[in-house]
Amino acid sequence: MGYFNKPEDKVNDFVSAYNHQNVRAMIGMFDNQEVNQMKSAMSFAGEISEATLGIDASELLMDFLPISESLLGYTGSRMDAYIQSTDMDLLHSEAKVYTQISISEDEATENENIIFFLKKKDREWYITDIQEY
Repeated sequence: MGYFNKPEDKVNDFVSAYNHQNVRAMIGMFDNQEVNQMKSAMSFAGEISEATLGIDASELLMDFLPISESLLGYTGSRMDAYIQSTDMDLLHSEAKVYTQISISEDEATENENIIFFLKKKDREWYITDIQEY
């Protein structure tokens, strides 16, 4: 039978990437027009910098964006997702994952109800949008 990824797994992966400040992973989980344009621009900037400077500046920037928890002792905001339900269309290629997100910073916690919209592409789930409800 094999293992099939569930849309909920992608939401949990996104929350984990947020908590570890893995910007590269978070961007890689999206498939929507705005993020795809940003990916294209970064790729173009990387190609130009590699041709002129010999290094891909966009890759270098992505390596510096995350703050290392172990190195800097980052104690910023943390996100926890509690998945309430999942709705899928009949083709099983689109999904809505209803979550309650808790974002904790220092001692304050804020709760929000969030819908993650996902679409399956090449047997992989991608986030296409995130909205409050």
